[in-house]
Amino acid sequence: MLMRWQRGFSLAEMAIVLVIVGILMASGLGALRGQLSAQRLRESKLMLERANEALLGFALANNRLPCPANNLGVESRDVVTNRCVNAVPAFASFGDLPWQTLGLPELDPWGQRLRYQVTTFAAAAPANIGDYAQRNPAATPACGDAIAGQKPCFTLLQSGNLVVRNFAGQSLVTNAVAVVFSEGGNGLGTSAQEAENRNADANFVQDVQQDAPNPIVNPQPVFDDVLIWIPTTILNYRLTNAGRLP
Repeated sequence: MLMRWQRGFSLAEMAIVLVIVGILMASGLGALRGQLSAQRLRESKLMLERANEALLGFALANNRLPCPANNLGVESRDVVTNRCVNAVPAFASFGDLPWQTLGLPELDPWGQRLRYQVTTFAAAAPANIGDYAQRNPAATPACGDAIAGQKPCFTLLQSGNLVVRNFAGQSLVTNAVAVVFSEGGNGLGTSAQEAENRNADANFVQDVQQDAPNPIVNPQPVFDDVLIWIPTTILNYRLTNAGRLP
């Protein structure tokens, strides 16, 4: 009786097979990560658009914009001065979007809170210069409350002071009353542009999202913030159409 020997795979052949399988799995996971990232970016932009509409709706209902949030997601307002608690510096107030006040989800698709800055003015401003987030029940007439007949504490002669530029320094808007942004997947980030969006001054940066350094377009390493804003003209238009201004 003849014995038939069956030859198996050698170690070298097995190693080659494992390498090929590993390459295929890595490429598949990379494609999946890219799809998930693109989906989260789309969802983030939709969430920002809803946030903008919620802010405008709040302004129509309350004759002002809300302050940034406390830890519970409710706008943080000083009950004595009726101004935003965290108005530092005095011309603007920066923090988390007040999701609870606006009836929005707390977290974006990356699991982080949206950030928010609103134009405010110093407490020592002239009496006829109001605050975009101010309520003043002691004024004559009272202003900035959700009461029939009341109007905002600001006027059509005022303008927001927030500026958004691209990487090249070109202005995308120069008179925003509010800016809302998602910090993207990397959270706080490390680039100078991302740091600019978090330093509570009047300047912001918005441009293409990039996950890796690209010295031709931008010498900074990573940028994945996503911004949206409310220009002064849009806020004034909505309030004028509703009979709240002038």
